[in-house]
Amino acid sequence: LKSRIPHGAHVHSSTLVRTRLPCARLVQGPLKNMVDAFLLIFVLVIIGAAFFANVKVLMYYQQPEDSGFGSSIFCKGIIVFSLTLAWMLNILLPVDVRNSRPRPGVIDMKVVWTTAFFTLAAFVVLVVPAAMFYTEVEGDDVIKKKRRYVCCNMFMLLFFVVSAIAISYPFLANASIPVFEYSCDQWQDGDDIVPPSQVGPTACSGSEETHLEIKVGFDVYIIAVLCFVGWLFFVVFGGIGLSAVPLDLILEYTDRPKPIDEQTYQQRRRLLGQAASLLMVQADSLQGKDCDLANGKGWRAGRQKRAVRADYNKFKRDVMLLETEFERLKISKFHKGENLAVSIAKLIMGILCAIMSIMWVLHIILVVMIPQLDPGTDIQFLDAIFSACEGSGLYPLGVALFAVFTLYLLACVVKGCLKFGMRMFFLFSIHPMRHQSTPLNSILFNVEMVLITSAAVCQFSQTAFRDYARLTDAEVIFSAQVKYMSFYSFFFKNNIFIYALLGFFVLALIYLLVKPRDNADFRPDTKADKQLARIIGVKSLGLPGKKDKKSKKDKDLDEAAAALA
Repeated sequence: LKSRIPHGAHVHSSTLVRTRLPCARLVQGPLKNMVDAFLLIFVLVIIGAAFFANVKVLMYYQQPEDSGFGSSIFCKGIIVFSLTLAWMLNILLPVDVRNSRPRPGVIDMKVVWTTAFFTLAAFVVLVVPAAMFYTEVEGDDVIKKKRRYVCCNMFMLLFFVVSAIAISYPFLANASIPVFEYSCDQWQDGDDIVPPSQVGPTACSGSEETHLEIKVGFDVYIIAVLCFVGWLFFVVFGGIGLSAVPLDLILEYTDRPKPIDEQTYQQRRRLLGQAASLLMVQADSLQGKDCDLANGKGWRAGRQKRAVRADYNKFKRDVMLLETEFERLKISKFHKGENLAVSIAKLIMGILCAIMSIMWVLHIILVVMIPQLDPGTDIQFLDAIFSACEGSGLYPLGVALFAVFTLYLLACVVKGCLKFGMRMFFLFSIHPMRHQSTPLNSILFNVEMVLITSAAVCQFSQTAFRDYARLTDAEVIFSAQVKYMSFYSFFFKNNIFIYALLGFFVLALIYLLVKPRDNADFRPDTKADKQLARIIGVKSLGLPGKKDKKSKKDKDLDEAAAALA
């Protein structure tokens, strides 16, 4: 118990405290070294696989002009290392399980957890934001002193973060851990053989539940802050993504590009050109408004700037959807529609993702919600699969399944963030991830979102798979310290965030089933033509086979588009 209680805790010698914490066991030298060698090789393989996969992810999404090896090598390195860090943080729990069972290993997992979270904090607060600020102004000729701009923004960010932690740590670093206090006043004969489970009832006359007041270390407090902030994003974007990921994949199958004739291609190409011309006019208008308000001050100027920012986010959304439709149009014409194998793969992936989302929701209900409502109930679901792999010697398979479920949550966060931005464009700008069409700044934004939510996903995994994570250092950190800290205990003890996550999933599922496609989304059908006409600003598109009479506005639009062309 002494080795597991955080530094600063005090236990009276006359008090026997019973807690569910790991105890040390004797391990033979050769067997211990063999287990450590297996862990070392396994971790190195995971790191190598994660690094290789993240390089492939970067190459898949980056723009062709950024594909050169020497182009923005610093930002690319940050992206790859950040994603690898997110991978490793979510794989640490199975490593901790292997290190604690069946025999304790020599790896100090508390040091590993602390190092991983401090590295995560450095990337979230310092490394990735600095790269984002730099890529924002790298090609901007208006900002002359780019390094000064980056340094000023980083100074303000660091000042806010350091001040918040320095002010809150003295007041919120206390933890009240529930324990049982026994009054031991009974004597026993020295030759009595008493089972360990009967020592308390035999030697002690009574017990009462009390709380052990401790002050957690600065490292544990940083972990708690990272988890709390990560939960704020994970609840919203993760809940939306759990429903959006499978639905969007299935919609991509149903809305797949199909073959079209030359007349339809030319007509839609002309309409897309008109829409692009009007968006270019809108871009010039937004640029002019931004220049006019650049030096504005006061409440009114701030409101006007926010309105321009919302219009710009809406403009980015329409541009993205217009580019997507143009790519679909080219596939329909020159490739005779989307490859059938690709379409079927999207459908299969959508079904598999739907199964995973349903399994996550069932796991939350069965393992988290029901035991909280009925403390005597102990149900295992997904953690039973991981434990079975551990007990049957299929440890790598169990880790692979664990990684699939946890990394799927991070993918849901990225998708949920994009889906939220597409519908709520007035709050923040969208950063879509598209094949060979994603700027480095957008990739960095999504990497930052993944890093922020990684801490919450890690704590959520320990809570959801508490039986699988028993007797680990993660259990000591999250379930015995972070969970009972001042202010944070209300959210973590009562599983407020987990209930909110499930609530956002249900609300997003209902909304997306009623309105599955984005507001400005347009496809080659009747409903999509209305959306495209709304962007262009006309009543009808006049596609082949339709006898709509051109209005004066339509004729003026054709002349304006021709002049702009």
